[in-house]
Amino acid sequence: MKFIKSKCKIELHSDFQRYNPGVFNFRNFIKLFLIQPCFRYMVLFRISNNYTKKSLLGLIARIWFNCLKSKFGLQIYLRARIGKGFRLNHYGNILINQGVEIGDNCNVAQGVSIGNVSRGRLKGCPKIGDRVWIGPNAVVVGKIKIGNDVLIAPLSYVNCDIPDKAVVSGNPCKIHNYHGSGVYVKNIYEENLR
Repeated sequence: MKFIKSKCKIELHSDFQRYNPGVFNFRNFIKLFLIQPCFRYMVLFRISNNYTKKSLLGLIARIWFNCLKSKFGLQIYLRARIGKGFRLNHYGNILINQGVEIGDNCNVAQGVSIGNVSRGRLKGCPKIGDRVWIGPNAVVVGKIKIGNDVLIAPLSYVNCDIPDKAVVSGNPCKIHNYHGSGVYVKNIYEENLR
């Protein structure tokens, strides 16, 4: 993988570790790429973000990326800022808006929508911290800040700021405790350990 830019290589390594905490080499990377559709989608997302469509690798990645959108029901805009170690738990009906910021080592399950509000006091997109787990069919919208180590339970509607280590659920969302996302976010990638 010598032809890959160093920033892109770090992002690919971090995503790889979240799916398969093992030796990061070309053989293991290709094996995971072929058998794990969510990882394949994120690889194409990372390459498309690091290479322009004027380069051959960037063009091929964008075409393949757009083909996988409808096949897997994933719509993650290329302008979304997604940190290292991102993991899609399952594919299907996932939407991440172009203005969204997601920190490192986050998990997103099927049916999740992370988007903008187009008017009012919450106009804008969410900023999500590190090690956040977002459960199936949750909706996170508006110019809000989600802290670090937050667990958003399935079927939650979140449109307010959430502090660090909170566990939230419901519509409207309520904070139930401050146990965080620890048991749900596994295989955390830490760059200083590599």
